[in-house]
Amino acid sequence: GLRPRARAEGYRALLAVPLMTQHAPPAALLVYFSQPRAFSDREVSLVWNFANHAAMAIENAALFALSDVKLQEQTRRLEALVESLSDGLILEDPDGKIIYCNRRIHELAGLPPEEIERMPAAQVRARLASWTANPRQALEKLEAALESGGTRSVELALHHESSTPMILRFQTFQVTDPKGTLIGRGQIIQDITRDRELDRMKDSLIATVSHELRTPLAAIKGYASTLLAEDVEWDRDAQREFLSVISAESDRLSELVSDLLDLSRIEAGNLRVERSPCLLSDLVLQAASRARPSPSGRLQVDIDPRLPPLRVDRRRMEAVLRNLLENAAKYAGEAARVVVRARRDDGHVVVEVEDDGPGIPAEQAEQVFEPFVRLEHGLARRASGAGLGLAICRGFVQAHGGEIWIEPRPRGTCVAFSLPLEEERAHA
Repeated sequence: GLRPRARAEGYRALLAVPLMTQHAPPAALLVYFSQPRAFSDREVSLVWNFANHAAMAIENAALFALSDVKLQEQTRRLEALVESLSDGLILEDPDGKIIYCNRRIHELAGLPPEEIERMPAAQVRARLASWTANPRQALEKLEAALESGGTRSVELALHHESSTPMILRFQTFQVTDPKGTLIGRGQIIQDITRDRELDRMKDSLIATVSHELRTPLAAIKGYASTLLAEDVEWDRDAQREFLSVISAESDRLSELVSDLLDLSRIEAGNLRVERSPCLLSDLVLQAASRARPSPSGRLQVDIDPRLPPLRVDRRRMEAVLRNLLENAAKYAGEAARVVVRARRDDGHVVVEVEDDGPGIPAEQAEQVFEPFVRLEHGLARRASGAGLGLAICRGFVQAHGGEIWIEPRPRGTCVAFSLPLEEERAHA
């Protein structure tokens, strides 16, 4: 069958030499002649040499293609890594044109990729600087850092109306070739808001320990030294008064230490709740009796009698209610009315502790749940405290699967929290 086909295609002799390659598909070099022919050793050797050169060329092309695929794969991996960074990255050429910026830059600037990549890098910096208190000064600091060469760092506080305030650190650097010629510049933008918040909490902790602990310790030391004085004889009533002060200040120290321990457990995620059935009305009355200062006769309780017992950690849920009642009694004023309400709402029980005092400014409604944050106006400024109460309340409520928030009111303060009802979970 091959002879008629060879004659039809116009060849009568064929020499085939395999191409010896490792990375390319199997191949062979074919030499055709139109007439019958016996190939000489010299012709065979010449074809072998040519086949070896062809095999080397094919092998090099295959290796280059393989290297190009690996390079592309490495580039994709590197780009995916840079894109997943929580820090922003901008690379620009010497003329200020953006060569590359990652997804975090798009998020910070609030612009889509196709728009931001057409912008000069200076325009992106100007957009970010425009959200600072002094945009012109902020932009000048950034540009000065870029022009100065080397690695420089600039921190800016941003207050954009559509997002929470943040503090960004701009680290600028230059990119040069092996000869030291400038070929580009870059900026790494880090969100250090959390770091600054931790610094603030550390400073507040030191201030709290130095102030809140010093006051009761001074009272304890003073009254104890007075009782131990050998040149004075105190009657029984005076001794009892001094000892009562020492006991009360000791309780105050113990409560502060307990609050700090609870806060550390919350921050570390080690808080465990031990649930047992509890009537909400009992928890409220118990919390009110232990609150200092106490809302006493000003307290009104409005709890839906149809509410089932709650499966909660009695000690910690009582602490939540006690903190909220103490805040209402302390910050709303002596004449303020304090109301506790509770109702069922979509598988949850919602508890509200409301007063008709000065209230909390709307812009601080979220901030007051942070540790060591205290309002600096009115009664809040004059009242003592470490600013831990609401932070601990939030931790305890969230440990029970609930949420806590400030309910908007035209006057006064209403702190509300929700807890899931166990019976609703059972039926779900």
